[in-house]
Amino acid sequence: MKKSLTNCPVCEGELKIVKYECKECKTRISGEFEKNEMCHGLSEEIFDFIKVFIYAEGSIKQAEKILNCSYPKIKNLLKKTKAALNLEKEEVVDTGDIIDMISKGEFSVEEALKKLKK
Repeated sequence: MKKSLTNCPVCEGELKIVKYECKECKTRISGEFEKNEMCHGLSEEIFDFIKVFIYAEGSIKQAEKILNCSYPKIKNLLKKTKAALNLEKEEVVDTGDIIDMISKGEFSVEEALKKLKK
């Protein structure tokens, strides 16, 4: 998918979003919409949490106070936010560990090669 334009290619003026169209049924919605490239598609709950967490300067304790909720709730919101932004941890592959696992028979050479390619 192409990144949306932010400025006019002719005069460099700021562009505004005025129409959306459904890919499936082709329904069109016209109006004047806010641009928010980073948070497009995020739920209101996640977007609000991001604003609070940034306001709290990344402090879980401060976010707890602002949202009047528990530590587990904040951790759950952080996990949801990571998932929504596709920031889940990627598996770190240590080649030494993989070689050890091959020698112990825990991995086949083919499985090890797949892990190393990631």
